[in-house]
Amino acid sequence: MNEQLDIWVDFNTQDDTGLPWSLLDESTDQSRIVAGAYVLAGNDHANAVAEVVDVGSDGVVHLRPLPGPVSEHRHLLGATTR
Repeated sequence: MNEQLDIWVDFNTQDDTGLPWSLLDESTDQSRIVAGAYVLAGNDHANAVAEVVDVGSDGVVHLRPLPGPVSEHRHLLGATTR
């Protein structure tokens, strides 16, 4: 994967929300990681456009990956739902 990720995440990590999560410290620009923002999330094996669902006071970030390839959702990057 050659694209610059906004936030690193292991999509297999899920907590009681049922969503994958990461830490704010795993982002390249923390100001972009806000609830409702669409970001490029992933790791060395898989990338996805994901909606930031919430950012906890403890720095835990819940993400909702969109189905399908990044190319289908690239136009959302940088947009917000709120």
